[in-house]
Amino acid sequence: MRKPKLLDIVAVLAAADVENVQAGDVGTVVELLPPDGVEVEFLDRDGRTRCIATLPAEDILVLNSERTPVV
Repeated sequence: MRKPKLLDIVAVLAAADVENVQAGDVGTVVELLPPDGVEVEFLDRDGRTRCIATLPAEDILVLNSERTPVV
């Protein structure tokens, strides 16, 4: 598995001890916290921030593994 980078789209693999975050939720990495923490922003259906959660990197899966250049 690739380590998450800033602005990666990620999915939660394991149920987190964070209110409003469940396995399968998809969010955006907004901060990298040493040594292996990741702050992820989750949005509601209207695009508003639902919550921001700090998760261990091992509990998330990076969904966009390579950016495609726009020509």
